[in-house]
Formats: sequence, structure tokens, C-alpha cells
Amino acid sequence: MNQPETGIARRYLEQTRYSRRAMGEKSLAYPRPPLYKEYPDAAQRLSLDPDSGRRGADLWQCLARRRSQRNYLDRPLTQAELAALLWATQGITAAMGGYQFRASPSAGALYPVETYLAVHRVEGVTSGIWHFQALDFALELLAAGDFRQPLAAAGLSQSFLGEAGAVFIWTGVLNRARWKYRERAVRYLFLDAGHICQNLMLAATALGLGVCPVGAFFDEEVESMVGADQKEEVALYLASVGPL
Repeated sequence: MNQPETGIARRYLEQTRYSRRAMGEKSLAYPRPPLYKEYPDAAQRLSLDPDSGRRGADLWQCLARRRSQRNYLDRPLTQAELAALLWATQGITAAMGGYQFRASPSAGALYPVETYLAVHRVEGVTSGIWHFQALDFALELLAAGDFRQPLAAAGLSQSFLGEAGAVFIWTGVLNRARWKYRERAVRYLFLDAGHICQNLMLAATALGLGVCPVGAFFDEEVESMVGADQKEEVALYLASVGPL
């Protein structure tokens, strides 16, 4: 069977290749947005302790035990567990030369991936959609309410998205990477999201929690939940988290 060679995926890969002859379209220019999103009018703001919840674990054992887990115990996550997971994924670990480096790598230290949380059951945290403010290590409440059914429906009816204690929702702020890498930046967005999710899975394994990454979802429905505009900011990846 002949394989299509003109599909959009193939064309994107061809047009964003680096070679010694060319490093992408230099005439393209994108504005540079702020490094951090902030919601000063958030309904609630919850500061977390970045040092709470962490405990010793053997890396090699975590790598061997890591699996996608879709069945969770009927108990809420603790704030300490949530804080440990947020630190492992997007926590700031060092500052140097005007950069704040995080626990997960990012192309050019640009960190175009934003973290939102659909909180279903976390002790002391209002159910709803929250934004993680990495600079202050705080959560900003965007919309209070029960999002279990809408999120499961947006995830192609994968029910465990509504049964977890929380669901990480990662978006990409396109121009935060495109101002430097132009069209090739989209490749890096998904690489960055993959790094973040792997850190989440290893940290959750160390804490005795389960995670299931999800790449199948209705983009517009997820973007509407977190307030992404679907042009400058788009949904990339989901991951449910719950106790085992």
C-alpha cells in the first residue's frame, strides 16, 4: 500500500528540518510573551510548600515499577503529595544568569508548557480548574466546580479521568518558543511536555501513586476548560493522578 507523502505531518517535518544549508525560515518573526502566566484576579490563591511530600526512593526501582495506572483508591490526594508532584514536574531548582531552571528540561530554557490542574479530590483544595504559578509555587483557582464528567467526556470518554484525585493539563504557549525557534518550536513543545510527564510518573511512583498519560482528547473542549485561546495557547497532554 502506498504511503501518503504529502500529509500535513510529513510536510511539517520536511519544512522544519535543520541542515547545513538552512536553519528554518529567517523571515518569520514572532513576539516574545512573558515567561510566566499570572492570574491576579483568580478566585483563590493557594501557596504550597515545595519541600513537602518528598521522600527517598530508589531511581532504578522507580524506573522498573513505572506503569500507566488507571484504577485509583477512593481517597483524596494530600496537599503534600500534590506539591511534590508539581515540584518534580515544573519546580524551580536553580537560578543563573537571569534564568530560573526547572526540574524538567526545556529547549532554550524557555518553558513554553503551562500546567493546569483539574482538582477532583485533594485535601484542603477546592474542586475545580487551577493554574500552577511556577515562580511563586502557588495555585490560582480559575473555575470552581465539579469537572469530572466534562473532563472524562473531553478525553474520549475515558472514565478514569473523572475518577483520579487530580488531572494535570499541559498547554503550550506557542510564541514563548517560536520567537526563538520559529516553526521548529512546535517539535520542542511536545518534547518538553514529554519530559514533564515522565518526571510526573517517576515522582508518583516514588510516592506510591498512579499516573496515566493521555494524548487522546477533544482539543477545543480541554482548551475551553482552562481558558486557552486555541491560537496562541493550545492543549498538549493530560495525565491523571490518584492513590493506589
